[in-house]
Amino acid sequence: MPATPSPPRPRTRPRTRFLLPALLLPSLATSCSDAGDPAPPRPHVILISVDTLRADHLSCYGYGRPTSPRLDRLAREGVLFERAFSTSSWTLPAHLSLLTGLPVSAHGVCDDRLWTRPGPGGPPEPVELRGTFLSELLRGAGYRTAGFYTWKYLEPTFGFGPGFEVYERLGHTFYSFPPVARRFDELRARADVKGLEALAAEHPELFDDTRPSSAEVVERALEWIDAVRAETPRDPFFCFLHLFDAHDPYSAPEPYRARFADPAYDGPINGRDVMGPGSPVHGDMAPADLAQLVALYDGEIAWIDAQIGRLLDELAARGLERDTLVVVTSDHGEEFYEHGSKQHRHALYVESVHVPWIARWPRGLPAGRRVPGAVGLVDVAPTIGVLAGLGPPPGASGRDQSGAARGERSPQEHTYVSELLVFAGGGAPERHIGLTRGARHAVLVARGTAPWRVERFDLDADPLGRGPGERFELSDPRGSELARRLDSARGELAAARARAPARLANEGAAGLDAADVGELSAVGYTGVDEPPPAAAGAAGRLCVDGCVWSDE
Repeated sequence: MPATPSPPRPRTRPRTRFLLPALLLPSLATSCSDAGDPAPPRPHVILISVDTLRADHLSCYGYGRPTSPRLDRLAREGVLFERAFSTSSWTLPAHLSLLTGLPVSAHGVCDDRLWTRPGPGGPPEPVELRGTFLSELLRGAGYRTAGFYTWKYLEPTFGFGPGFEVYERLGHTFYSFPPVARRFDELRARADVKGLEALAAEHPELFDDTRPSSAEVVERALEWIDAVRAETPRDPFFCFLHLFDAHDPYSAPEPYRARFADPAYDGPINGRDVMGPGSPVHGDMAPADLAQLVALYDGEIAWIDAQIGRLLDELAARGLERDTLVVVTSDHGEEFYEHGSKQHRHALYVESVHVPWIARWPRGLPAGRRVPGAVGLVDVAPTIGVLAGLGPPPGASGRDQSGAARGERSPQEHTYVSELLVFAGGGAPERHIGLTRGARHAVLVARGTAPWRVERFDLDADPLGRGPGERFELSDPRGSELARRLDSARGELAAARARAPARLANEGAAGLDAADVGELSAVGYTGVDEPPPAAAGAAGRLCVDGCVWSDE
């Protein structure tokens, strides 16, 4: 495991380095940008994941508020995929899918309880992760590589980091620094209020849960780009940015915080305390309260959009715009009670899994193209690999959509699978599966051996999937086609898992400690501190079938 970083100070930031051997790669030749033109050189690649960004809250996806002027411009200058669907509705499994091109059942990481499930009489059992990271593919081909992220689930503990020369967390909390976290726990155990106040005063940047981090990530990425261009000016670079500010609490800096909020509003919603039993955010809240909550979320989007715009402007000022492939997407969306829940990691409705996918590369992609039809987050890494002339990451099951992006063809009809386990009330987890094909999106839910319940949406008639959709059990005659698709998807997932290279996500790790659990719990991920469910003893069982957990 990498060494523990020290708390952030101005101009000094912790760095984690991974040095990997080159991979055996296919030819670097790439297709022509226009018929008869010479193939463009390998592009620089910038991949931006905006955590918790639902596509339908961007202006370029039809939203009524002007939340995203810079992303709108990026879409006009490049390609927008209209229906991109994530593999899950929370950060950890979705980002593994983004960076490996594998669905959840194929890469195998379906829940953070895998890190707390004890082995026989001891620490957690090894967590097997499958797949090759996009960063490994590009690094092996001579790209300089760096990743800058802002949330715990992207830490090396969970398997992230391979292929990156520099892999660095920014936007820390006090939980990120064990010495501070241990001191906090000691003071809290003694109910030492003055000591806690002094600790917070000593590290104010670590105790402010509303402190924005997107600007810090953009600044650090630009520093790194400048450094590698000075060191190796002929080498292409790959830079991954993870921006977390759209996640609650919704507390964008001004003027973005107030941009869409009602100035006359005087209710209890301030963007904080979104989760928890005493939260003012609940299903019976007044319409004005819900409107204020959504407005604060939209303000966060506008703030992040401005920071992405700053990055794009700096690339242009450095003369890098034409030769850089910029890809913007998200891991999942956010719920505002469209189907009875808030936040995310509860369900797989459209508001949770429809994510943006915008790509611009002036030398290799057309401008102003909108791609209809369903595509998946699993397609991002294979498409980047092909545009870079390398092919998909080894073992990836996502599809190359570069031809669709260039207008040479439409996306091939394919069933995209989203997966989620929900633990509530003990016993077997509730299994959620999303099946998206063309304009059809179906959500299947079952606990243990109970029958699958289905809710199906026609996205041509109901583009946002607000529903309620058509409801029935999978055993109903109306479910026969879905049953066949589920069986087919299960076979494809098993084959993809068998094909993908295996590795350990938590090699050398001792599982999640109290500080890890505290940091996750602070933003609503409280399940990891519950006793883990009993192992099912079904080694290798797919996540769609319940993974390692019991059916009882």
